[in-house]
Amino acid sequence: MTQKKPKKVLITGANGFIGNTLMRYYKANNVPVVGVDLVGNGDDIIKGDIAQPDSISDLLKSCDVIVHTAALVSNSIADRDMWRVNVLATRNLIAAAEQHKVRRFVQLSSIVAYGNSAEGELDEEQPVHADGGSYVLTKLASEHTVLAAQAKGSLEVVIIRPGDVYGPGSRPWVILPLEAIAKGQFMLPAKGEGFFRPTYIDDLVRGIALAVSTKEANGEIFNLSCEGYMPTKEFFSHHFKWVNKRGPKLVSTGFALFAAKAATKIANLTGGVNEASTATVTQLCTKSWFSIAKAERILGWKPEVSFDDGIERSRVWAAEQGLIK
Repeated sequence: MTQKKPKKVLITGANGFIGNTLMRYYKANNVPVVGVDLVGNGDDIIKGDIAQPDSISDLLKSCDVIVHTAALVSNSIADRDMWRVNVLATRNLIAAAEQHKVRRFVQLSSIVAYGNSAEGELDEEQPVHADGGSYVLTKLASEHTVLAAQAKGSLEVVIIRPGDVYGPGSRPWVILPLEAIAKGQFMLPAKGEGFFRPTYIDDLVRGIALAVSTKEANGEIFNLSCEGYMPTKEFFSHHFKWVNKRGPKLVSTGFALFAAKAATKIANLTGGVNEASTATVTQLCTKSWFSIAKAERILGWKPEVSFDDGIERSRVWAAEQGLIK
């Protein structure tokens, strides 16, 4: 493996769970880094809109690598907004990167690209399948946008498909479950037998950093996930233990879909938001896990944080945030 240290890294979505953890990783390793997000921090995260790259053109002049983590990930967001941020903004950012001679563009995609119906162990040669709503569609479209730049030879590109990324600060896998449990609204479809692929945040950011610096990663797609899987009921049982409650409640997929549709209708009528949409239900029923052999071979990457350590760190953080009472 040939390593090339970046001169300066620009991270989009720098206030987000993955983006902010990656910012801290680079700073701790003395790599020049700057972030961009809709809200700045007056220091190393600059206020800017990637949908309007002119607002960050000065940043692009000094950076040779972009790690694009900014995206809308909620299943409750309108399709047009999802498309505007996840696809059109990516397209505009790539055009700006080409204009400013950025060397490498690392795109954070998702394992949802494989679809929810695929089963068994999946590697990067598995055909993608758009069967999971607008989030899946926009992730696939953004991948195609990035690969088109690779085909032109205008940029080095790498695509990362992370597993189910959890840890301190995770909204879908730490914060939202605890909020739902507190309201007595948490249930698992498929009787809790869907597959969960817990990937600790620190392992992911280390893999992203390797994708940035490894010469041989150019033009490649990588699964960065845990090895294997666990049933969803096993993963989320920890959240119930944290708050000294019995659970999770296990229901049929049909019942969960019915409840999700009803909750979405109520949210639409009241102006609220329902995070537990039918797309979320379907995602929690999947029966697939992901090969990381390619990442191990080309990047020299594999998970290092044990699940026991990762889930305990998540518990400690949640307690510090007042999410465990």
